[in-house]
Amino acid sequence: MSYVLGECLLLDRLREKGVSRAEFARALKCTRAYVTQLINGDAHMSLTFAINAAHYLGCRVTDLYVLTWSNEGQE
Repeated sequence: MSYVLGECLLLDRLREKGVSRAEFARALKCTRAYVTQLINGDAHMSLTFAINAAHYLGCRVTDLYVLTWSNEGQE
């Protein structure tokens, strides 16, 4: 049993804080293209990036993705 990352909620968090993708990218020292990849689900955040993103946005790391519980692999 484990959690599985679902949809990225970064765009929701950015909108809540009134932060643009460009501002967020500058603050986190990444490209806007990477931010777009995260939002579109084409990339996943590393733990370090997620911790820094959550700190910058004033949320929890678990607020950055939909988390679903999976029983896959259970016998």
